[in-house]
Amino acid sequence: MSSKDEPRDDKTQDDPIGDTPDTADTSDAADTAGEDTAVVDTVLSNTERREAAKRKLTDRLEAEQRARHKRKVVLISVSAAVAVALVATVTTVVVKKILDDREAARWTSCEHFDQENKFAQLPSSIEEYEQRVGPLKPEERQQMKDELAKVQAAAKKQKDAPRPGDQALKEGTEQVLFTTNQGPIPTTFTRDTAPCNTAAVLSLVENGYYNGSDCHRLTTADTLKVLQCGDPTGTGFGSPTWSTIDEPPTHLKPVGQPSPDTGAPQAVVYPRGTVAIANSNREGSAYGQQPVTNSGSAQMFFVVQDSQLPPNFAVVGTVDEAGLKVLDKVYAGGVTPTPGNPKAQDGEPKIPITIETATVE
Repeated sequence: MSSKDEPRDDKTQDDPIGDTPDTADTSDAADTAGEDTAVVDTVLSNTERREAAKRKLTDRLEAEQRARHKRKVVLISVSAAVAVALVATVTTVVVKKILDDREAARWTSCEHFDQENKFAQLPSSIEEYEQRVGPLKPEERQQMKDELAKVQAAAKKQKDAPRPGDQALKEGTEQVLFTTNQGPIPTTFTRDTAPCNTAAVLSLVENGYYNGSDCHRLTTADTLKVLQCGDPTGTGFGSPTWSTIDEPPTHLKPVGQPSPDTGAPQAVVYPRGTVAIANSNREGSAYGQQPVTNSGSAQMFFVVQDSQLPPNFAVVGTVDEAGLKVLDKVYAGGVTPTPGNPKAQDGEPKIPITIETATVE
C-alpha cells in the first residue's frame, strides 16, 4: 500500500481538540499570572515608595524638630550665659563703684605751699640790724651780735624734706616713738582731726627729718605750758621749705571771749598730752598787717599741762603716759634765764632735750 493510502492518526493530525488549545490556555494563564504579579509588584513598589517617602518625611520632620530643639537649647544657653555675664558685669561694676566710693571716702585732698627761708630774711650783721632798728646800747649790741652769730651757725643745720602727697587718709592711727636723751616719748598720731598735717608729720618722721633735732622752746606761763620741738636748727626759724594747709580743731572746749582789739577768736583748751602743729598765722589788723595763713610745717608742740590758745593749731596726736613723764621732767627744770629776763617763762629749757631718733612703730 502506498504511503498516501496509509491510515492517518486523526488524533495527531486531524483532531481539532488536540494539545494546542491546552497549551494556549496555560500560556494565557501564565501571562495573566505574570500580569497579576507585575500589578502586585507595582502596588508593592508604590506602597514601599510611599512608606519610604513617609519615613523620609518623618525623619526630616524629626530632624528639623531636633534641630529646632537644639537651636532653642543653644539659644536658651547663650541667653542664660549672656544674662549671667551681664549680671556679673553689672555686679562687678556696681561692686567696684561701691568699693571705689568707699576707698575715696577714706581719703581727703591736701595742699602744701612753698615756704620762704626765714634765715634769708635775717640781718647778716649787727650793723645791718642797727640799720633796721636803730642804734643799740653797748650791752644790747653785744648780746644781739652773739645771738646773730648763733643763728647763722644754726642755719647750717637746715634740712629739706620731700613734700608729702596730695592725698591723706582721714581715719586711723600711727604709733611714733620719739627717742630723746631724756627718755622715750611714745606718741599716738590720729588722722581724724587733721589728716593732712598728720600725714605731713609722718612723712617727715619716715624721712628722718627730726633725727638729731633739739626741742628749742619751753613755755611755762600761767595759761600756756608747752614744749616746742621739730626744728633741726634749734632756733624756731627752720622748716623743710614747705608748709601744710590749715586744719583748725573743732572738738576743743572754748574758754574766755574773743578779743575785740585784735580780732583773735575765742581761745580753747588744748588738753595735757596734746600734740599740735606750731605756726606763725596771724589775723589781719587795722594797722595794715596782712593776714598769714597755712604756715604750719614741721614744728610741733607738746602740751605739758592744759593750755589756752586760739583754735588755730592743728591737733595731730597725743603723748602716751610714759612720754608725759619726760615732758614733766623737762618742764620742772624751767626756762633758761637771759640777762634781760632772769625769770623767763619762754625760751630754751634748762634741761636740754634732743630728739635722737623718730620712728613710726
